[in-house]
Amino acid sequence: MIGDFFIVVRYFVISIIIVGALQVEMRGKSLEGHVTDWFYTSQVPQHIRTAAKGGALLIENGAHSTKRFFKDIFNSGSNAVDRASR
Repeated sequence: MIGDFFIVVRYFVISIIIVGALQVEMRGKSLEGHVTDWFYTSQVPQHIRTAAKGGALLIENGAHSTKRFFKDIFNSGSNAVDRASR
């Protein structure tokens, strides 16, 4: 219990130090601004967007396949009931 509390306090202190360090100004801009500019001008966001598009496409195709599968199952079942009732 006390150990868990000290872990939370330790990570809180580390977070405060990191946030404070990111606010240090270098060449008229904060370190956070430099990191943000570097991130947006690098290839990293392009790879993240490509991966996200692939994941979204996977989910979309999976949803369509699942709908089609269940639609086929229930349609074939209803056709058999209609034929049997004739």
